[in-house]
Amino acid sequence: MALSTAALAVVALGPSSAARADEKIIAISFPNASIIGAVVTEIEAAKAKGAAMGYKVVVDDPGTDLNKQINTIKTWTEQKVSVIVCNTLQPAAFESVAKQARAAGVKWITYGQKIDNQDATVGYAQYHDGRALGEYAGSWITEKQGGKAKVVILGYEKGVWGQQRGSGIKDGVKAKAPNAEIVAEQDAISPTEGLNVTRSILEAHPDANVILGVEDPATEGAYKAWIAAGKDKADPNAFIGGMDGTAQALKLLREGGTVYRASMAIPLVAVGEAMVTTGDALLKGTNKGDDIVPLELVVEKSPKAEEYLKQQGEK
Repeated sequence: MALSTAALAVVALGPSSAARADEKIIAISFPNASIIGAVVTEIEAAKAKGAAMGYKVVVDDPGTDLNKQINTIKTWTEQKVSVIVCNTLQPAAFESVAKQARAAGVKWITYGQKIDNQDATVGYAQYHDGRALGEYAGSWITEKQGGKAKVVILGYEKGVWGQQRGSGIKDGVKAKAPNAEIVAEQDAISPTEGLNVTRSILEAHPDANVILGVEDPATEGAYKAWIAAGKDKADPNAFIGGMDGTAQALKLLREGGTVYRASMAIPLVAVGEAMVTTGDALLKGTNKGDDIVPLELVVEKSPKAEEYLKQQGEK
């Protein structure tokens, strides 16, 4: 579930040219889009919806390079794209550039966050959704482990969304299992990062038995690290859970019988399409507000796993 570099590169409209008057462009700026499987599915849904509604959807993945992201957005503003959808790692850094875009007549949608200079938000309640995962894990710890566990958090402190999800997870765990001990917190959002970080953590904390992440790709990597460490993939005393509902995570949950026990799944197609429909409503002056799509807790053996897999075109 990865797009090619070309597919996630900013579409060049010309060094200083404006978009054609008859061309409606929705430009999506999304750091790390190429390494987050759930985002790839969202973007594909946005492109399909955009094509059906007469929009060209272009995407830029600046990685974690804030300057590159802002410079691309400034170029889009100069080219007078119709709508900019922006995932802002540090929201405050985008107030000025968003203000400039809106002054130029470009509609601004903030993905998963709110800033002062925006027309709408498309996304989630990051803290709330993270807390739901944490509470489910905390309840499992209380029920299965007598309220005690060694917990690892795979977060993403570089982004406010990651901070919010991580805080929600930790607060949720503590709310339901106050005696659980968080033994390690490190950033990881890709399968490779999850694998490498978890391998190191398990070496330092071999008794860690609960691993929760702000991104399923990271916890998928953690699951591989768990097995590589010689641990039982069906250990009844262990729990791994993540967020976003990527295909691999959902397949593990559909099968059941492993330590991978939960994911907060995004209705990925709905979010991707909302980027386009919200932008269209803004341009037509019919927008009625933010489009907040709640994540849904999917647990092992839940029929919801199959439902979300079908949304992603997976078997």
